[in-house]
Amino acid sequence: MTASLPLLLPVACKDPETAAVQARAETYESRLAEGRTLMAANQPESAARAFRSASNMARENVEPLLLLAEAHRAAGSKGPAILALKEAEGIAPGDDPAVQKQLVELYLGEGHVAEAITTLKGLRDNKELSDTELLALARLQARSGDPEGAFKSLEPIQSQRPDDSDAKVVEAEILLVKGEELLAAKLMDRLIEENPGLVEARLLRVRYFLNSGYPEVAEQDIAGVVGNDAKRPEVVLMRARILTRLEKHAEAAEALTELLEESPDNVDALAQLAEARLNLGKNNEAQDLVDKVLRIKSRYPRALFVRARALEAQGDKRGAEESYSYALSADPHFAPALSRLWRIQQEAGEKSEAQETLQRLYKLGEASLEEKVALAQMYADSKSNLERGRKIVDELLQREPGNPKYVALKAALTPTPTKKKSTGPIILRGGRYR
Repeated sequence: MTASLPLLLPVACKDPETAAVQARAETYESRLAEGRTLMAANQPESAARAFRSASNMARENVEPLLLLAEAHRAAGSKGPAILALKEAEGIAPGDDPAVQKQLVELYLGEGHVAEAITTLKGLRDNKELSDTELLALARLQARSGDPEGAFKSLEPIQSQRPDDSDAKVVEAEILLVKGEELLAAKLMDRLIEENPGLVEARLLRVRYFLNSGYPEVAEQDIAGVVGNDAKRPEVVLMRARILTRLEKHAEAAEALTELLEESPDNVDALAQLAEARLNLGKNNEAQDLVDKVLRIKSRYPRALFVRARALEAQGDKRGAEESYSYALSADPHFAPALSRLWRIQQEAGEKSEAQETLQRLYKLGEASLEEKVALAQMYADSKSNLERGRKIVDELLQREPGNPKYVALKAALTPTPTKKKSTGPIILRGGRYR
């Protein structure tokens, strides 16, 4: 035994430097995983400590700093969040487009839409974006409520190729955000008539029908996507949304289950399936799916939204409101959460908060017909934003001319002209009084 000991020692102590590096990498990954778990459990302060620990172990990596910024933001600490983002930007050379584009992907992956847009605008101004990237920027700007900025990003493509179909789809989306529904509808119809296989235009029109309160028309329209295109994830997800709106929850679950057989880690499909299970009364299955999503991607908005819906169904309005707000802290533009939140706020008598939330939804171009009417009514009741309220009602009247509800609402939004005070003499008892 003694003679064999020298032979065993080199094996036991082989390459200690490599072993140390491996141990450090494993600790780094465990800190990231710990932080994500704490974020999913709505413990952002503890998550921040885990992400900072991970950052200290890999100072050349921006990922833990972006996660750290998100944790600080969720905890309401805006200053530390900004500092973490600036620290992340300091790691990536500002003059390297490839690094900046990677940073944009990380920003978007963690819900930092505003920071992604700012970085992309810098790349756009330096002419470092491809046409595909310009379209993505324009779409992001439109969905963030900046249609004029979106048109500016679209301009280089449209000036070179005025009839570019992909750019026209984005143009239609921008018009919807601006409230120019008729112009957008005509453009979508023309695009689909000229190119029936243009899936992006079809999906945009389907979403328009769905938001306008015509889920049956949306279902008929999406049936026009056939062949392999019908199996595309974005098409299946939209079809599931329509089926959910039509309360065909079993069909929605079936479609999503088939998609997950092909893409088991599609977090949006998992989250929508959780919602379908919840709608079918299978609460435990829904919660299991939510937990699975949050393990893959902490604070994923739709999973948090489903959790909030479950609380709302249980009568826990306060918990639901907090969870919807938590989903919106991850993605301020997540329309389903905004759509539920303003209703809870209104029921609680929080009129100004409900109006502000519904206004955010409208500016995203995601408000339903019912929600547009509700917003116009809020403006009429509060005597605020009367011009915007009239614009909303004018759009509604273009769809349904003479609708008595809309006519009355427009009258309530139209200020009554004030009578001018007389400056002449007042006649009293046949005489004159000055």
